[in-house]
Amino acid sequence: MFDATFWVAISFVIFCLIIIYKKIPQIINNLLDNKINEIKSEIDNAKNLKNESEQLLQKYKNKIEAAHTESHNIINSEKKETEIFIKESENKFEQLIVNKKKSLEQKLDQMKVKAIKDIQNVSNKIALEAVKKIILNSANDEKMKVVNQKNLDKIFVNLKDSKTS
Repeated sequence: MFDATFWVAISFVIFCLIIIYKKIPQIINNLLDNKINEIKSEIDNAKNLKNESEQLLQKYKNKIEAAHTESHNIINSEKKETEIFIKESENKFEQLIVNKKKSLEQKLDQMKVKAIKDIQNVSNKIALEAVKKIILNSANDEKMKVVNQKNLDKIFVNLKDSKTS
């Protein structure tokens, strides 16, 4: 009478009616809606995290740029200060060299003057001694020797006075 396909069709219809009666599609629908809402929430959280990370990234990029700018400014200012220091040091060194040169030239001039005076004194002594010997050897008269001796003594006194001045 009824074959197997009929009973399969009847059991399928009964199964569908039971599912509808128990509101299983609505439960499945609610579960799917909840899952969709969870996924949307996670997507929104991910978007928020992405936005926050982009803001942080931009903030740190700005900080890095500011740090680079500041470091360049510091390097440039230090270069300028170093150049100024080097120029000042060079100027001080040149001034020191000029002062040392002047000092040495003055000492050299003083040494030249002293050497000339010493040579003059020695040559005057030698000349006076030679004159004294010549006069003493050539003069026969005792009076002449005494007069010449007095004159020589006066010359020695004058020479000593010229040495001190």
